[in-house]
Amino acid sequence: MDEEDSVGANKCPVCGSDPRTHPGLRFKINTKCYHRICEGCVDRHFSSGKAECPVAGCHVSLWKREWRTQTFEDLKIEREVEIRKRVNKILDRQEEEFETKRDYDDFLELKEELIMNLVLRTDVAATNRKLKEYAQANGIKTDSADGTTEAGGKATRRKDVAPDAADPSGLIKGLKKIVIPEAKAPYDPFMGMPRTKNYYEVKESYVNKARGKPTDAMLAGGYDFAQYMDECLLRAFAGLGVFIEDEMCARDNTAVPVPGPATVAASNDVF
Repeated sequence: MDEEDSVGANKCPVCGSDPRTHPGLRFKINTKCYHRICEGCVDRHFSSGKAECPVAGCHVSLWKREWRTQTFEDLKIEREVEIRKRVNKILDRQEEEFETKRDYDDFLELKEELIMNLVLRTDVAATNRKLKEYAQANGIKTDSADGTTEAGGKATRRKDVAPDAADPSGLIKGLKKIVIPEAKAPYDPFMGMPRTKNYYEVKESYVNKARGKPTDAMLAGGYDFAQYMDECLLRAFAGLGVFIEDEMCARDNTAVPVPGPATVAASNDVF
């Protein structure tokens, strides 16, 4: 008798497919009614959209994405693990959020009580209502109609809630008040230094300090500093075809003076 029951339990309750006659047959379960049917029945009944569970007597509406592969052999363990995952996603509090260790222990006891109510099907409606009110008050996203987060859903904690409210729903006691940190000034990589630098200053006239009295550093080369400066200017501009006198004459609309013999002789004396 026990062997017959185990063989019947391995069959699909909808189409009657047996793994012994259909090698590779795989079953799936859902996290609402926890009925176990084969993949073929899931595809046939839920490919077009939301539908009721095809098991006789069950009228739970499901989506195809809510069917998944069974993890544990015992469906009771599978259901309890799934309930614990759902409740933990909603009641996600850490010990450092409580005033005392006793308050945290009371919270763990409360969470275990809510979990066992759902596992043992005791005060299910009241338990789901508490979880839903807590989720709404703390800005936690829930997808299912009973106020619990569906498997795979992402819970976002404490958004659109009063900043200093620890738990607006009043379900959890002993939480620390949320301390809002002061706004920090934006990061300044210059550490208060001015961000603009004046590399030069435009003036009407400039004083050439180098033409003044030379210092010991200027005379360290062993020759006249003024001569060295003239030679540097000549080397800088001679290769560019720049002639200062020509540009000055063109600007003043004056003729370029023709160098005479005395000027040529003087230039030969310099260089």
